[in-house]
Amino acid sequence: MKKILYLTPGCFDKGGISRYNRYQITALRDLFGRDAVNVFSVLGPDADSFEAPFETEWSANGLSAPRKAMYVARAILNGLRTRPDYIFAAHVNLASLAVVIARLTGAVSVLNVYGLEVWSGFRKDAEWGLRSADRIISDCHFTARYLVQSGLRDGNTTDVIWDCVDPVRFSPGRPRESVIRKYGIPSPDTGVNLLTLGRMTRDSLHKGYERLLQVFAKVASDVPDLRLVYAGRGGLTDELRRQAAANGVGERVFFLGAIHEDDLADVYRSAHMFSLVSDRGVGRGEGLPLTPLEAAACGMPIFVGNQDGSQEAVINGENGFVHDPFDLDAQARSIALLARDIDKRARMGVKARARIEAQFSYEAFRARLERRMMTWTRPERQHQELPAK
Repeated sequence: MKKILYLTPGCFDKGGISRYNRYQITALRDLFGRDAVNVFSVLGPDADSFEAPFETEWSANGLSAPRKAMYVARAILNGLRTRPDYIFAAHVNLASLAVVIARLTGAVSVLNVYGLEVWSGFRKDAEWGLRSADRIISDCHFTARYLVQSGLRDGNTTDVIWDCVDPVRFSPGRPRESVIRKYGIPSPDTGVNLLTLGRMTRDSLHKGYERLLQVFAKVASDVPDLRLVYAGRGGLTDELRRQAAANGVGERVFFLGAIHEDDLADVYRSAHMFSLVSDRGVGRGEGLPLTPLEAAACGMPIFVGNQDGSQEAVINGENGFVHDPFDLDAQARSIALLARDIDKRARMGVKARARIEAQFSYEAFRARLERRMMTWTRPERQHQELPAK
């Protein structure tokens, strides 16, 4: 039986990295058995976590120096005791720890990479870990190419495993009326809802929340039944409210706040189109964000940006549109086109769903992970075996 030590910064919050980690841990447990996968998380659950619990071996429950030191010590001790075959680091900041444990135990070290964390600068230990890990898993081809073009990695040791969604849970259908009422969502029967979803914070501005409001203001007068819906909690919502009012569209912009996980699929189903057109730079950008995939699984066209891995979710003009994040006029034209043309919107929604089923299902994710791991072998390196207890 293969054994895995999985090191994650956190798998409890609702961010994209945590969701990817949860899918990956679940896939590893499906492939090798629950007892074969030991999960150590830096952060523990809190008030903003997934409502459904997720089992881990241990969490440091904080970022203080003593908590981090305890995390490192426990991870090393677990590695020495269990002698895992694979050490997964779910973030570049844990890469050096994974490599050290792997070299002590003869395991294969595996590092997940996503996006902005690899083009925004590194701590020295993180860069060493990135360069030294035996294998890299990138959630998109864009980030994988960046690593190779930047000289940080050899492409022969980098695998791409796209993020995934559960196509049973996220599926087309009519939203529950109770969810519509709970969040104050404008009825999808009386107009066209354009949705974006995520953490509404200033460090998430690259996701295009302010630009989307500007785009909406451009088309609002020409498409009077179009509404803009922001789902997610954060301090940015107050500023967006002010901007909406200043642009004369305040009554047609809706802010839903935090979404309970049980209601998420119905929030997507209440929309007709989804937008997350991100830009890229230091501290900015996406690997392959999960929210457009979830929206597409629910049968709607998606709008994404062309500066990062987001574009891999879309075949331009078939299941959505890929745009320069700063070309607001082009975004406005695409949104107006689909808002007015219900038949085209429906056809693109069917193709969006089909692409999810073919390429982004959990089953496809698990199968890709299994195929990649079958090709990995223990590295030939010298290490000293510890005496058996």
